[in-house]
Amino acid sequence: MTAETQAQNHFYDGWIYRKILDPSLTGIRKRVSRLIPENSTVVDIRCGTGDQLFYISRQIRAGVGIELSSTMINTCQEQARIRKITNCDFLLADARDIASHGDQTFDYAITSMVIHEMPEELRIPVLREMIRLGKQLILVDWISPQPSLWKKFSTHFVERMAGKAHYAGFRSFIKQGGMPALIKTLGLETIETQITGKGTIQLWLCKSK
Repeated sequence: MTAETQAQNHFYDGWIYRKILDPSLTGIRKRVSRLIPENSTVVDIRCGTGDQLFYISRQIRAGVGIELSSTMINTCQEQARIRKITNCDFLLADARDIASHGDQTFDYAITSMVIHEMPEELRIPVLREMIRLGKQLILVDWISPQPSLWKKFSTHFVERMAGKAHYAGFRSFIKQGGMPALIKTLGLETIETQITGKGTIQLWLCKSK
């Protein structure tokens, strides 16, 4: 692993994320699962604790989780053993260049609540790699702009708590138009979009035109 792709760990990685943040994303896990047909192959970019792949593990043929946090990868592998899930593998890798680990393609490339935290210069390269990997993309992230002043305040508070670098990425993401702007830049076709019940997070099912 080069210096540019060294593992990047955060204070909330591992058990903190699994115990506190994963439960809040259960609704997202369900929405994503409904979009993925039985026996599909899936790659989850910046898969975190592996929670999304574990949620859909019974309906997919195979899944691969990509992470740049060694703590998260260790958590994924431990949870896979505990849950006896054998059709999901986890790889410590830079999401911009997964080809160096094998030229595999998937039915779906997914990413959930990740793109907003990335530095601006990484978003397009990561999404381009997702386009290369997956026949269709499932993208989940904050709505831009947020639908009300109170929800905007709540979202900013949560993002600020994640740390200075994380919050800087989020602010840049929102300022530049969020996921719709990135989808337009990449020339993707939106097949379906959904907004969560709280109205703060949106899901896009996309493919290359």
